[in-house]
Amino acid sequence: MSSFSTLEIGKRALIAQRLGLDVTSNNVANVNTPGFSRRQIALSETAPTMTPSGYMGTGTVMDKLRSFREEFFDKEIRKNISRNQGFGTDGKIMKQIEGIMNEPNGTTIGNAVSDFFNSFEDISVRPQDISLRRNLIDKAKTLVDYFHNLSSGMKDMRSNILSDMKNNVTTANGLIEQIATLNNKIAVSKSQGGSEATTLIDQRELLLEDLSTLADINVSQGEGGMENVFVNGINVITGKDFTKLQVVEKADSTTGEKSVSLYNLQPDGTPLYALNPQSGEIASQMKHFNVTLDGEDSSGGYSMMKTLDNFANSFVQRVNAITVTGFGLNDAGPLPPGRSFFTPITGTANASNIEISSDILNTPENIPLSDTLNEPGNNKIALLISALSQDTTFASSMTPSGYYASMVGKLGTISAEAINGSSTTTLIAQQLQNQRESVIGVNLDEEAVNLIKYQKAFEASSRIVSTTNELLGIIVNLGR
Repeated sequence: MSSFSTLEIGKRALIAQRLGLDVTSNNVANVNTPGFSRRQIALSETAPTMTPSGYMGTGTVMDKLRSFREEFFDKEIRKNISRNQGFGTDGKIMKQIEGIMNEPNGTTIGNAVSDFFNSFEDISVRPQDISLRRNLIDKAKTLVDYFHNLSSGMKDMRSNILSDMKNNVTTANGLIEQIATLNNKIAVSKSQGGSEATTLIDQRELLLEDLSTLADINVSQGEGGMENVFVNGINVITGKDFTKLQVVEKADSTTGEKSVSLYNLQPDGTPLYALNPQSGEIASQMKHFNVTLDGEDSSGGYSMMKTLDNFANSFVQRVNAITVTGFGLNDAGPLPPGRSFFTPITGTANASNIEISSDILNTPENIPLSDTLNEPGNNKIALLISALSQDTTFASSMTPSGYYASMVGKLGTISAEAINGSSTTTLIAQQLQNQRESVIGVNLDEEAVNLIKYQKAFEASSRIVSTTNELLGIIVNLGR
């Protein structure tokens, strides 16, 4: 083997070891960079050459740059991120509903219900007392105001959820476009260099995880290192091509029920397929808009708004059914005037439209408390209404207090499920992150060893070049 061959071997060794130093230095520099996956060069021996003494080695060359990213961990982490974000959004919305249900002074609609029925019991002692009648109206006003405030609060929440959902979809569209752009860059890098740019792959994974917070996604490998992304089986990214998403609002022509769905769009901007994500922030928002806070919900799920409306309707129907049979203090006809305590009298009442009848609101003498004409001391109607507080058929086979307690209990159960789910998925997230970091994370001790290894190899390679150069100089001088 000639000295020139030895120089070539030394040169190749210098290049290879320098690349090893560069890669190791880059690992150390990115030890705290989110989403970074450590890299390692793979060296291979170059093809041997034939000499009179047999085949001789010709040095080394970098075969490829290896990334330690693991698709298994990426997939599980994305799945868990989506579930965790969904539980977190559930908990946030439930906490807001709890805030609406509880007034700042600690009173609730349950207190107002008890006060309302207690007022009928109090007035039954002196049904002709105008001050007690006015107090009864005040308690009824308080109850009606609670229904109105709860209804208004939940409607405002529903409107805010829709606004947040649209903002999230805008964010998702931005992420989808960025992922598709990175797909294209990765494919180009592979076609030019024979392998994908690992930096771009790391950036894409971060974007995929951000997208997972909004909706659960499935990812499959495409051509040229590109990845295809699906939401509930519907593709939103295919290589460098993508479709935008949009929240579509609908109203049932028969019931008037308003609902929202998430669609991907055709190139002309018209909705194509309903995506129906199962987890993530958008999925949670859709669930609470379409079910929890929908007074016209027909899904069969638990609707807090519908439950509240049913409660208000029970008050109107059950109390009115009794008061229409009674007499006020000044009624003169032989038959009961059929005076309702609450409105609306016809149709279905709800928490937003329940009111005190105008016949009663400004004229406490008109409150029907007697079941017989011209008997001011008769309290039969008052006692019947007071007894509704213990009526197990008042609403959904429960007493008024039992019905309210079931509302609070259901709210607590949903909140607890959200908190437990968030806690569990947070713990799983930590475990998955630790497992992934053990594979792709940078270990400074290991990198320090690699730096020394490549440094010593580089120095030795330099020695090969310098020694060969000296030998060549001697040979040249011998010929003079």
